Amino acid sequence: MDTPAPPPSQGPDAAPPSRRPALSREAKWLLAIGSGIALIGLGVLVALIFLFSTSQPVRTANAAVASGWVQLGTNVAQEGLVPANHDHDGATEPSEAGGLECHALQRYPGRPELYAYFRVEPALKAHLTNLVIVELEYFDADAGGHFRLDYDSHDESNRSLGSYTQSKEKVYLKGTQRWRRARFLLDDARFEGRQNDGSDFRVTVVGGRFFLRSVKVFREN
Repeated sequence: MDTPAPPPSQGPDAAPPSRRPALSREAKWLLAIGSGIALIGLGVLVALIFLFSTSQPVRTANAAVASGWVQLGTNVAQEGLVPANHDHDGATEPSEAGGLECHALQRYPGRPELYAYFRVEPALKAHLTNLVIVELEYFDADAGGHFRLDYDSHDESNRSLGSYTQSKEKVYLKGTQRWRRARFLLDDARFEGRQNDGSDFRVTVVGGRFFLRSVKVFREN
């Protein structure tokens, strides 16, 4: 018959149960202070993350900008911007320069300058302000001339009452035989169609040949 095993010895030679040493008052204070500092640091870090995430403006990669354009060549492509006044002093003809299709401005009898007129469509006008940029892509064929924009503005102090206000910028032709771009900043654009054939602005060229490939108008932000 099996007998139960005797209980463990509880005599004087038995090893006492192990106990963790009690923390001193100074250690408890240090532990409490450390925990408080850690909590404060975490709170500051969360606050900084929130501050920077809310203070930075949201930017989209492809923000919509009010703009219109015309691409000139054998076929004309356009959106929001229309070539105009072809039957008078704004005639242009399909041509080629520097290996690219474009339009050549045609001289009207009795006029010393070349012109190309453009009309901004009403849907685009609704999104434009008086601060507008017009960008031209042109071929720098012959040296000695220059071109500018004449545009419908709010300045009624001149003879045309602002309908043919000259741009502040002039671009001089150097005969580099290269395609180039020019920008004109208009700070008082009116665009109420007060030029020939209801146009809003025209390219005015003083000189010989002039080849134009594209025109773009967009709002200055």
